[in-house]
Amino acid sequence: MAVDVLVPQMGESVLEGTILEWKVKVGDKVKLNQSLVELMTDKVNIEIPSEAEGIISHIYVKEGDVVPVGTRIASIDDGSGDAVAPAPSVEASKDVAPAVTAPSTSSTPTVAPVASTAVNATAAIGRGKLSPKAKMMIREYSLDPSTITPTGKEGRVTIDDILRAVEARSSQSGFTSGPIPAPPMPSTTTVVNKEATSSTTPVVPKVQVDIPIFEPLPEGMRERREPVAGIRKAISDHMLKSVSTSPHVTTFEDIDLTELVAYRNSIKADFKATYGANITFMPFIIKAVCLGLKQFPKMNATMTDKEITYKNFYNIGIAVAREEGLIVPVIKDADRKTIIELAVEIAQLGEKARTNRLLPNDVSGGTFSLTNAGMFGATASTPIINQPQVAILGIHAIVKKPWVVDGEIQIRDISSFGLSFDHRLIDGHIAVQFLHLVHMYLSDPWKSMMALR
Repeated sequence: MAVDVLVPQMGESVLEGTILEWKVKVGDKVKLNQSLVELMTDKVNIEIPSEAEGIISHIYVKEGDVVPVGTRIASIDDGSGDAVAPAPSVEASKDVAPAVTAPSTSSTPTVAPVASTAVNATAAIGRGKLSPKAKMMIREYSLDPSTITPTGKEGRVTIDDILRAVEARSSQSGFTSGPIPAPPMPSTTTVVNKEATSSTTPVVPKVQVDIPIFEPLPEGMRERREPVAGIRKAISDHMLKSVSTSPHVTTFEDIDLTELVAYRNSIKADFKATYGANITFMPFIIKAVCLGLKQFPKMNATMTDKEITYKNFYNIGIAVAREEGLIVPVIKDADRKTIIELAVEIAQLGEKARTNRLLPNDVSGGTFSLTNAGMFGATASTPIINQPQVAILGIHAIVKKPWVVDGEIQIRDISSFGLSFDHRLIDGHIAVQFLHLVHMYLSDPWKSMMALR
């Protein structure tokens, strides 16, 4: 019997994915739940497991192809003898970089050997199999794939192969890799003016400075280009869609966090020892935001051209910076969770995000988002709304500032919060009141601790 491998549903807003890497090939025997392929979406990367034990009989799409949810991408023969009809390949997206192909062997250039480096090639030069990581590095270093000698298993190009090709190119061009040597100390020549006879006239030496001359970078290393694809393409499309859909307005308020800073400092050591997670300011901010959303329900809505949906649950998205691009894991029913539960879940989601282990459910269903530019030192920003939500709160660095308290100037811990909102639904007075209410809860945690637990 033939078992089809389909692109699964990966969240309410995910309609397609890109084939990042096949883990198997036609003819391979696979076990139940064995990983078959890695799929990249605009939110997360997931691996599709095998739903049957058998042999891979067909693979219908190649790495780099964009496939909609529900597409048949492979078939597994479980041994019953039933044939499976081939399916046409899905056309590759125009936005995905084409696979690198090897040139004919008749025109394959040779690579200058690197000194004292011997490699055992597993395929002819320029004939190596390229993983997505290898393709990315080739683009990054502006390499010609036909110059790379593959040494990996089954003729695969390894990272070491790519680095050897970079070093070989550098040797050919006279540019050596490794640390840049310190410039030589300038030589000096002092010339005394022999005609100066007055003892009161200072002798000014003439100094000749030898300016070191550095070799310019080889032409192939002066810049690199890469296609706008994958996660970066998805982020680009979402940002453009958001600013063209929603008329963004941002309101700011300086938030006095002095009391909250003191409270957090008093508990953070015991909190870490007891619960195994750092207690940051984010759990308190989330609870304050949830209290504000309940009083201003328009802030906790989603909106399309034809409909406004008011949410009676509070799923708070928190933007996490990764090398691959920003992603927004979602804490579900945040209003029902304690400060302790929020701190632990924030730590867990952050770790999953940074190690690419988020699941589709981890990034779906958000009703309101937070983004913390302050952790990188920003004191102000105008965040872009995460569609189809209608608002996002930007959190910034806490800095010590002079602040008037009871008629006296004191040094306080102040942060500026920036709230971007969709002016189609939210009027300015609603946004300002919401942000001020958040300030009230955060500036006096002792008074509002019962609400913030």
